[in-house]
Amino acid sequence: MTHTTGHACGTPDGSQVHGPGATGYPDFDWDDLYAGDGSDTADPDLALLTPADDLPPGRALDLGCGAGGNALALAERGWRVTAVDLAPRAIASTRASACARGLDDRVDLAIADSAAWQPETAYDFALSSYALPPRGPARTSTLATLATALAPGGILALGEWDEDACDWGKPGDLATLAELTEAFIGLGLDIVRAERQVVPRIQHPSEDHAVIVIARKPHDTLESAG
Repeated sequence: MTHTTGHACGTPDGSQVHGPGATGYPDFDWDDLYAGDGSDTADPDLALLTPADDLPPGRALDLGCGAGGNALALAERGWRVTAVDLAPRAIASTRASACARGLDDRVDLAIADSAAWQPETAYDFALSSYALPPRGPARTSTLATLATALAPGGILALGEWDEDACDWGKPGDLATLAELTEAFIGLGLDIVRAERQVVPRIQHPSEDHAVIVIARKPHDTLESAG
């Protein structure tokens, strides 16, 4: 399901979309994780935003944006950002924080399941920050969407919790470095960097193990596909 709310300070619709990837966790209401007022907008994940530093600001996609910390950091750097999340309160928090920072004209919002949302434009930078659905069709669709959304030469930055190192999560909830790199290579991307790291847990005073993949869509993708 997709519900586009438009610019950040536009009047929000009251419709509700419950469960992230309602396909991935059908019995979990992701709205319960968010305040909806911007108080939960966290600091940006600099490890995932650093690859954008070498790019001229253009169009960016944050797929699974949560309360908007990364999306707003990109907007502050001059990017025009599309921020997508399936939790209405996450989008409400992103909207509230964007309005408070005067960034409403640089952020477009959409309530959508990452496995179903489809880009309407090409992006110079795409981001997925610990937001993948469980392993299966929904994850496969989300990874394909991230790759498809990139313009030729565009950069993708993805972080996910490391299945081979974390001692929590159900089977298939987390990801492996091999899984992600193989998926992106199969989708026609070049791997710029792929590594396992110890990183801060989002909004938690602790650290955990992550896999970080930075990939680029080749400039000759369209030509070679012809």
